[in-house]
Amino acid sequence: MELEREAFTLQVNGAPVFVKGVNWIPDDCFPSLVTRERLAERFAQAADAGVNLLRVWGGGLYESDDFYDLADELGLMVWQDFPFACAAYPEEEPFRSEVAAEARENVSRLAPHPSLVLWCGNNENLEGHADWGWPDRLEARSWGAGFYYDLLPGIVAELDPARPYWPGSPYSGAPGLPPNDPASGTIHIWDVWNREDYTRYAAYRPRFVAEFGFQGPPAYATLRRASSDEPLTPDSAHQKAIDGQAKLLRGLGEHLPRPETFDDWHYLMQLNQARAVTFGVERFRSLMPWTMGTIVWQLNDCWPVTSWSAVDGDGRRKPVWYALRRAYAHRLLTVQDGELALINDLPDAWSGELHLVRQSLSGEPLAKEVVAVHVAPRSVTKVALPPSVAEPDDPARDLPRPARPGRDRGRSARHPVAGRERGLPGHHGQGSGRPGVDQLSRAALRE
Repeated sequence: MELEREAFTLQVNGAPVFVKGVNWIPDDCFPSLVTRERLAERFAQAADAGVNLLRVWGGGLYESDDFYDLADELGLMVWQDFPFACAAYPEEEPFRSEVAAEARENVSRLAPHPSLVLWCGNNENLEGHADWGWPDRLEARSWGAGFYYDLLPGIVAELDPARPYWPGSPYSGAPGLPPNDPASGTIHIWDVWNREDYTRYAAYRPRFVAEFGFQGPPAYATLRRASSDEPLTPDSAHQKAIDGQAKLLRGLGEHLPRPETFDDWHYLMQLNQARAVTFGVERFRSLMPWTMGTIVWQLNDCWPVTSWSAVDGDGRRKPVWYALRRAYAHRLLTVQDGELALINDLPDAWSGELHLVRQSLSGEPLAKEVVAVHVAPRSVTKVALPPSVAEPDDPARDLPRPARPGRDRGRSARHPVAGRERGLPGHHGQGSGRPGVDQLSRAALRE
């Protein structure tokens, strides 16, 4: 196991791996309730969604032996944060000795597991000290830097020298660099969700995204089990995020209509979460090999709440899980920057005829082009969309649909702007008049 540090690329047996990951938090607020069977169910949900790595978040804990045994069995990689997150920690005694003893015990315990691919010093503490105004409030007191740059890497070098250590996430590769710089190392993207529309993901060219995500409510059955409210309202599920309900509504942007009933709210928020995560994952995968990993926040939950999870607190899959399964497919088509990106994450080449079709909302074909394509193993090929299929006669009524190769036929690539701007039935927009918006693309590459 190796780590190419500037680009932050994991290499397994000498081969670079694009990380299709999810963040893992404790699966219950009472760890003794998390059985091996429960973990096996959650791991199967991750694997079935195309996930190849679980990041054990630093705000959680060192997980049980069952956790790492199951990861070994399923071939899921594990990124292990040391349990420091979003806070300053004193480096003096007696706390320092406690940290060292705990770290030594767990590095020794976990080192034999082949699933473990990375030790990481902390979650967001380097960013907190650099960007969140900590120095003024600390008044020269210690905050954990000695742990992340000295104590923990020393313990890893002694007890598990074959595995890479990374001081924290986000981190740009050197203490003097801005921690959340997209140009090197890992970044966390939270302007989307907190302030910006999810289409802002298109402005990023990161090397590796270790956190990004978007909220959505749990399954209706989970809400009904957890709440005695009659009728249910958006506030029937706990909302952890500051101003979270307003962020959910603001996140609809011009993509979807404002909800008028609770059922509208529940459906639209789950749909918007799925679209936002899809947009981000497809954007970052299309940048391979410049970008070599995405770790979505988050797979699971420990409460029946409105959150960023793909699987809710009762273990039910939300629509975003199905979106993630599609976006993490080994082969994928996505429209990015006016081109069709063909993403091949398999060791075999992908060749054939790409069928591109523009059609009306009623399904009537209006234009068609056929393009011969070849995508090398584990690479991305960009294809310019011919004007005949890319430029609709009526932007509110035409749907350019690239079709996909051969036996993978049927996967679709979606343009970034959703149905409201097209004046679709049931939506309140009248069509933006802009060419190329919300074009559903289906590619059939015939080999």
